[in-house]
Amino acid sequence: MSNEANTSKIRSIVEEGMIIKVGNGTSVRFWRLYGISIQKNSFINQMGCWVDNGWMWNLEWRRTLYEWKNEEVSILKHHIEQKCPNREREDGVYWKQSNNEGYPVKSIVETMNESYAPIFPKPIINLVWKNVLPPRAQMALWMENLEKLKTGDHLLRVGIIDPQQAVYPFCDLETETNSHILFTCIFSWCSWMKMLEWWNVSSALLNQSSSFGIQWLGLVKNRKLQKLWGMILGCVIWSLWYERNKIKFDRGSPNLLNFVCSLKIRIGI
Repeated sequence: MSNEANTSKIRSIVEEGMIIKVGNGTSVRFWRLYGISIQKNSFINQMGCWVDNGWMWNLEWRRTLYEWKNEEVSILKHHIEQKCPNREREDGVYWKQSNNEGYPVKSIVETMNESYAPIFPKPIINLVWKNVLPPRAQMALWMENLEKLKTGDHLLRVGIIDPQQAVYPFCDLETETNSHILFTCIFSWCSWMKMLEWWNVSSALLNQSSSFGIQWLGLVKNRKLQKLWGMILGCVIWSLWYERNKIKFDRGSPNLLNFVCSLKIRIGI
């Protein structure tokens, strides 16, 4: 599924899962009325007033309504008079499938995963959202799978940098892309190979964000090691991105041996 399709699917799931709950009515507009209403686009709190701790609806029109419209207005009033704003509570947007206010990320992600075409494979979603990884590694892995890391090709495309600035500083050969930074550059590729060598695992790894993570998680069958193996995935991706930023902005130079040592320390901690 393309990034555009992913974005569209995320938007659709979130919009369908949201519900607006009216509180004091100061930020929610009243439903669309006839063209002769003088309260079009008014907020709910402007559609009436409080009288003796009770709410009175007050619909106003530009002219006298025809008889058939009076019947429709009577039906409308019958429905709205059963409801009233709550001046002790703010208006809010909530997630339908949760009892909690706001946007519970876990519930939203579970809904996405249960849809007919999950945004990411379930093992990746579990790794990101079940607190297996530190927050920074979670975010790096999530953005990497979305291919939304702010790499040179993206910044070049939107006109923020020139072509020379978009070249990856580790190799000075290619324009930065999500896959090149994390997988295909000789520096990153050797880093992954060192991790496999460290754990005595042999494999020919894929080099695309959409497939690399699933392949990596499948390399270890021992269930006791799978959590650690997922931590290594997240740690290496975040470390490669962190090292790229440090060298790009602090004008340093890459050192594979030091980088691999720092990886082992982070994973060990």
